[in-house]
Amino acid sequence: MKKFFDNFEEYVCAAGLCLMTFFTFLGVISRKLPQVNLSWTMELVTTIFVWVCTLAAAAVFKENAHMGFSYLTDKLKFIPKQIHRWLRIVILLSNYAVWIIYGVRMVAGQIHSGLVTPVMSTPGWLIGIAIPFSAVLTCTRLLQYESGYKFTKIKE
Repeated sequence: MKKFFDNFEEYVCAAGLCLMTFFTFLGVISRKLPQVNLSWTMELVTTIFVWVCTLAAAAVFKENAHMGFSYLTDKLKFIPKQIHRWLRIVILLSNYAVWIIYGVRMVAGQIHSGLVTPVMSTPGWLIGIAIPFSAVLTCTRLLQYESGYKFTKIKE
C-alpha cells in the first residue's frame, strides 16, 4: 500500500495517458465513419489532460526533479544554501496556498452555478478540483522531500 501511495501520481498519469491515447484514437476513427459521432472524446481527453498535467507537477517534487536554474544555487554552500532552501520552501508553499484558496473558491463557484461541460454535460468542478487537489499533493510531496522521506520506487 505504501508503494501505491508513494507513486500515486505516476500511476494516475500513466493510466491517464493511456486513456488519452485510446480516446483520441477513437475520435479520429469516428471522423471517418459517417454514422458515428464521438465528439465527446475530445472533451474527455481535455479533462484527462488537465488532471495529468497537474498531477505530474506534483510528482516532480518527490525527487526535486522540476525544471529550474540550478547553476547559481548549486554553487551555494553552508548558510547561503540553507537560506535558499528555506526561502524556496516558503515561496513554494505560499504559491500553492494561493492555488488551494482560489482553487477551492473556483470549485465552489462551479458547484454553486451548476456549471457543466458543453458536450458531455459533466459537472465542471470535476475538472476544476484538479487544481486544489494537486496543490495539496504538491505541498505534501515538497515537505516529504525536504524532510528526507524515502519514497518507494516503481520497479522498471
